[in-house]
Amino acid sequence: MLNIIQKYFKKDRSDKNQLRLNFDAYFFSLPEHQWMTDEIVKNNFKVFFKHLPAGLIETLMTTQPLTFVPSEQIKGQRKLGEVLSNTVVIFPEFQKLLKTNNPAAVAYLAHELGFILYELEDAKSDPLMAEVGADKFVCDLGLADELEKLLLMLDETIEKRLRLTYLTINHFTGQDL
Repeated sequence: MLNIIQKYFKKDRSDKNQLRLNFDAYFFSLPEHQWMTDEIVKNNFKVFFKHLPAGLIETLMTTQPLTFVPSEQIKGQRKLGEVLSNTVVIFPEFQKLLKTNNPAAVAYLAHELGFILYELEDAKSDPLMAEVGADKFVCDLGLADELEKLLLMLDETIEKRLRLTYLTINHFTGQDL
């Protein structure tokens, strides 16, 4: 399976704290992110950003900007068949999650970023394998426990069971499929 995170680690020891501060300012100043007025929502994003490698933060700020937009903002503005690349549409149930201090909120944000990165790397992949790849990305960021909490909150589906099985085998037993 594709290991997306490896390409974003940098050996350079420059001031990564300043890069993170610049990214925070940049991210929250985007017009698409003006909906993020709740301090808990902002804090969930900041915690999420702390888990990202500096190379990925730099990429998100320069070559592949990423936006998180509530679904109601998109409704009526999108043309039929239009693709929203590098945009995460946040549906109401996940907006509610982001307004809590539940660690699953950070796993949700990481999963959505991982899914977009996985799709960019391997656009022809099976959608379910893209979900599993995004889950691997979340685990590589050190958020396996948070991902488990998120998955357990989801409705019962075969996809959920497969993702939990993958998580259990690969990240809680130390094996890799």
